[in-house]
Amino acid sequence: MKKWLFIGCVLCMLMGCENINNQNPVSYVPVNYTLYITREHPHFVIDGGFQTMTITSTKFEREYIGYAGLLIWIGMDGNYHAADLCCPNCLIKTKPVEVDGLYAICPTCGEEYDLSYGFAIPTKGLSQYSLKKYQAILNNTVSGYTLRIIN
Repeated sequence: MKKWLFIGCVLCMLMGCENINNQNPVSYVPVNYTLYITREHPHFVIDGGFQTMTITSTKFEREYIGYAGLLIWIGMDGNYHAADLCCPNCLIKTKPVEVDGLYAICPTCGEEYDLSYGFAIPTKGLSQYSLKKYQAILNNTVSGYTLRIIN
């Protein structure tokens, strides 16, 4: 009996974790971008509301914004989040996802990614992958708050 229970648990874990070890199909490109919140974007602060921002170009030589650009948002969980603008279903760098309310929507395939709590998971369409996530690190410096996005 214990043997069958063990085998059943292992099978459930393997089936439930099917895509966890699969890498996101969006190409690896370095990400190193700093958003100067206090100086340049004082409206982009955590105040309990959902906010988004897209970055499609850099200001400085050693900044990198991923494959198709950056989507940065403040989720309903009250945290900063960041992901690549490229839809992992289409992989078209020149047609980034567009934000519509709590969703990022691919203009090519129509896939919707739920941004509300920071996971950027697909909710409508065929994609098996979330948007490619990056680390968003909030720092309180002498010159004010900065948000550093890295991979």
